[in-house]
Amino acid sequence: MPDVWENTRSRWESVRHAVDGGPAAGVVAATLHGRPGLSVNPIAVTGEAGVGKSVLYDALTQSIRTGDHDSSRSPDIEKHATVLRFGSRRTRAAVTVIPGQLSTQREKALQDTMRGDASPHGIVHVVAWGHNRIWQRASQRDVHAALAADGDVDQEAVRNWHRRKEVADFRLLVDEIIEGQAAQRLRWLIVAVSKCDLYWDRLDEARDYYIPGQAPRESPFALLMRDLENETSLRLSVLPMVSRLMRHQYLPGLPLGTSQLDDAQIGALRTHFGQELHSFITQRNGH
Repeated sequence: MPDVWENTRSRWESVRHAVDGGPAAGVVAATLHGRPGLSVNPIAVTGEAGVGKSVLYDALTQSIRTGDHDSSRSPDIEKHATVLRFGSRRTRAAVTVIPGQLSTQREKALQDTMRGDASPHGIVHVVAWGHNRIWQRASQRDVHAALAADGDVDQEAVRNWHRRKEVADFRLLVDEIIEGQAAQRLRWLIVAVSKCDLYWDRLDEARDYYIPGQAPRESPFALLMRDLENETSLRLSVLPMVSRLMRHQYLPGLPLGTSQLDDAQIGALRTHFGQELHSFITQRNGH
C-alpha cells in the first residue's frame, strides 16, 4: 500500500494539474453569528513572520477582493469564529492566528493556545520556501549585512536565510508536539506551502523540500515531518497555496518577485486547499 508520503505527493500533483488545467468550484466561508447545531473545531495557524498567515485566513474566508490594499504586519494574536461551507456542508471553526514575530505576545499566544484543555484539534503551519516578507527597514538592513558578510546578496541567498529560520521555528513546534507538552488534543497538521505562485517554475524543488521520500538527501524540514509521522498519530498533509496576487520584495535593491499564475489559477489553489482543510476537520468529527 502507498505510504503517507506517496499519498501526499499524489495529492500535491493532483492540485498542480488542476491549477495548470483550470479553476474548480470554490469553498465559501462566512463569519459566524451564533449558528447552532455545529460543533466547534479549534484550529491554530502558525508559522514564521512574513509567510502570510493572516492573509491565508482571509483567503479561506473569501475576505480578499481584487484591488484590496496590500497586507499589513500582524504583531498580535488573532481570534476568529467562522463557518466554512463546502456545497451543502458546513463546518464551524474557531481559528487562532499566532503572530510570527518573536515577542512576548507571541510566547503568550502560543502558551494560551497550545496548552491546556482548549488546545487545537488541528494546526495549519504556513511556510513560504524562503519568500517571507521582512517588514521593518532595520531588519532588512540586518539581513543584508548578515548575507554580505558570508558572500553574495541575491535572491537565492535571501531564500536560504529564511529557510534556515523556518526550519528552526518548525523544530520548536514539532518538539513540543512530540514531547506531549503542547496541543494534547491535536489530531492533524497541514503544512501550507504559501506564495508558490512566485516559484511555480520550481515547484518540484519546493515539493521535495517539504515532503519526505523523494530527494536523495531529505531536507531538514522533511526530516521533521518524518519525526511527526514516526512519533505521533497525527494525520499529515502538505499542499501548495497562494492567498492573493502580490509582488514580493526580497530585499531593497534586488529584483522583485512576480506571480507566475493568474487569478483563476490562484482560485483553484485556494479551492483545493479549502477542500483538504474541510476533509481533515470533518474526518476528525466522523462525518
